[in-house]
Amino acid sequence: MERLLNMSNRSGPTILLDLQKADLRVDELTSIRENLIEREEIKKLNKRIKELRKEIENLYQKKHSTELDQKRINDEISILTVKIKREEEKLYSGRITNPKELEGINKEVIFLKLKMDKKETKILELMEEIDENLKVIQLKEKELDGNLSEITTKELNLTQREKEIDEEMFKLTDRRNNSISHLDPEILKEYESLREEKGGRVVAVLEDGICNCCNMQLPSIKVDSMRDPNIFYHCNFCERILILP
Repeated sequence: MERLLNMSNRSGPTILLDLQKADLRVDELTSIRENLIEREEIKKLNKRIKELRKEIENLYQKKHSTELDQKRINDEISILTVKIKREEEKLYSGRITNPKELEGINKEVIFLKLKMDKKETKILELMEEIDENLKVIQLKEKELDGNLSEITTKELNLTQREKEIDEEMFKLTDRRNNSISHLDPEILKEYESLREEKGGRVVAVLEDGICNCCNMQLPSIKVDSMRDPNIFYHCNFCERILILP
């Protein structure tokens, strides 16, 4: 159904079209703002930073546990050293003359030394493990520092992009409000009700008898009748508001 404009000139359709352009740009900017690549990159960086911190924490816990093992074995080596010294003093003191007893002491010294050798070997292994652990920690901390630096840059870029978008949207809001103030309330009501239904494109331009939204050719009788500047016409097919170019 065609609607009579409460206006005395052709400015109404032009204003409505300008309103639509502003609204479409706002929709576009809203989508761009929500899907800024920096936002996804920051999300991935935060995830990696969280993983790295957990990995570093686990590595330090492992290092601490290895150092405790190292200390425990060093204490055991100290005890063995004392035992070996005591048994060797018995062996070489000359106070014991019984061959079997001397042989038993000698075997005990050999056993204790073998035991100490194993523990000293284990200490070397633990030292190497701690060294390797420290190297991995250094690499992880370096990666963490790099990610923290990168996320700071990404956040600054995101803030700047959001600011630019917000500034443009603010100008568009002013432009939209200005357009609304010059439109007939009934026309504005119809426009707003159709926005969601038509995906934001409520106003179409008639170009050579064709609606530039649905690309359908309007009947020539309809096109010939579209002469009154005080009327908003509608497309026969998509029912959008039609204006002349």
